[in-house]
Amino acid sequence: MSAQELSGRPSKVGLAVKMFYFVVVLGVLRTAFTVVRHLEVRSPDFMIITKFISYALSLYLIYLVGKGKNWARWLLVIIFIGCIPVTILPFFELIPENLVSSILGLGQLVLYSTGLVLLFHQSSRQWFDGGKAD
Repeated sequence: MSAQELSGRPSKVGLAVKMFYFVVVLGVLRTAFTVVRHLEVRSPDFMIITKFISYALSLYLIYLVGKGKNWARWLLVIIFIGCIPVTILPFFELIPENLVSSILGLGQLVLYSTGLVLLFHQSSRQWFDGGKAD
């Protein structure tokens, strides 16, 4: 790949970044549904604050991936691996209880894993390794 091709972000990286942003949007929706469902039972303040911090950090990390930071790309992989048990196991229990949240969670999982595949496509790897990463 030439230096000129490496300077422009590959379309696969751009698509992956958009997918990751959409994952955050779906997460915000799921959080809103959860808050509304549990509003009468308990105070959602702690969950809202932790989710806000989590989403803010996620958005910053996604931004850095879009700028070509290779370490941010690998951090997304680590987060994905760490969240698999927390995401997949409760998914099967939530289906009958809250179908909408389950469908949104499945959508997040599919988008996130597809985005990771795009970030590790050959053209994406070359871009991250070709002087754009730190």
